[in-house]
Amino acid sequence: MSLLAPHPRRTAVLVEHSSPPRLPTVRLDDEEPTLPEILAAAGHVVAPSATVLRQVVTSPRQAQDELLLELEAVATDPPSGWTWLDLDGDAIARLEPETSRAAVTSWARERDEGWAPSRPAYSRPGWFAEASAWMVDRMAAYGHPALAPPHQHHLWDVSVVLRASSAEGDLYLKCSNDRFRHEAVVTLALAERMPGLAPDVVAVDADRGWLLMHDLGAPELGEQDHALWPAGIAAHASIQRTWLDRTDELVGLGLSVRSLADLAADVGRMTRDVGLLARMAPELRTAWLATASDLVTACRRLDLLGPGPTLVHGDLHPWNVTSGPDGTRVFDWTDAAVSHPCVDLATYVFRTEDVAVRRQLVDAYVDAWSGVAPEETLREAAALGLVVGALYQVQTYRSLLPALPRDGADAGLTGADVDWVDRSVTRYRLGLDAPR
Repeated sequence: MSLLAPHPRRTAVLVEHSSPPRLPTVRLDDEEPTLPEILAAAGHVVAPSATVLRQVVTSPRQAQDELLLELEAVATDPPSGWTWLDLDGDAIARLEPETSRAAVTSWARERDEGWAPSRPAYSRPGWFAEASAWMVDRMAAYGHPALAPPHQHHLWDVSVVLRASSAEGDLYLKCSNDRFRHEAVVTLALAERMPGLAPDVVAVDADRGWLLMHDLGAPELGEQDHALWPAGIAAHASIQRTWLDRTDELVGLGLSVRSLADLAADVGRMTRDVGLLARMAPELRTAWLATASDLVTACRRLDLLGPGPTLVHGDLHPWNVTSGPDGTRVFDWTDAAVSHPCVDLATYVFRTEDVAVRRQLVDAYVDAWSGVAPEETLREAAALGLVVGALYQVQTYRSLLPALPRDGADAGLTGADVDWVDRSVTRYRLGLDAPR
């Protein structure tokens, strides 16, 4: 991967003293290295304490070589063997690796003209220092003083997570993109009303969307045996049952209402969206247009069946659930909203290729809703949720992608809406036997 290390005052970047100029590069054996591992490996050009502002996918392949890490400027004196390259069109045209040029061009434009509205606060200079100070202050007030300065744990265009150690264990500060600022308040509400099923929250700053919480204390369910996965979907159903028909309270927490009636209407609009249709392969476009009316019917039928509106996660899968001796917790409520509960099945059930396990997951979810409606009704609703939930994701990405830098390309999300169109059509036809 490449590093964009900027000069603190000039529109210039650190490059190898060679011809053609080359950005610093780092290679690691791990396919998904952590930010601290990356910075440690880049110690020949940047300090391990450097702040990463953004991770940019520079090629659809998303391999390490196709990533660019944009750093916050810290020093004016380049290391031996390196120099500053002032950026203009000619300089960028010679810059290596070639795959970095579009991202560097975008950065240079922002540096000269001002940060783009789509750039989140945590990807701007100064944010990390401010958030770190707040985190250390809150930890001290809580009686868990930080043993060392916080460091970045995770970063992408939708959120950032900082980590700091205390004598009592690690704590994490999460901040999501402005459109998901509600996550902090929602997670706090869950922690207060359903302790043991959500993260333990230490503090929040609702205005800035900052969420300080304890380590979850258990491994992610996705890293554990499939036999444990039903516990995750059942725990989530328990949360949903608690919030059933409490729309006003959820809206008061900052959540939007995403009704199935609106989703059905949106399907009709999508069949007339020339831009969306043009990005589909011919076979998918034909299948989508032929199936759309049936998908609208599926939305309306699921709405009629119930259960009623409740809290939905929006990105529920076994890697957003932890499970250990102290129980099962659901986290990462970035995409939370108010809608039909069964739409969350679409992102959870198909995370395994094993159809038998998929059936077990549906069974666990239906069992967890026992008593709310007849079993036959719940099973039909669950089956429809697999399809309608895929449409729900199309709607999510159609709203999200335009709000991200380069329509989500920098985060490797290009075409995510079309991918979910494909899944909705395929799942309508094949049900649980559909590919992932």
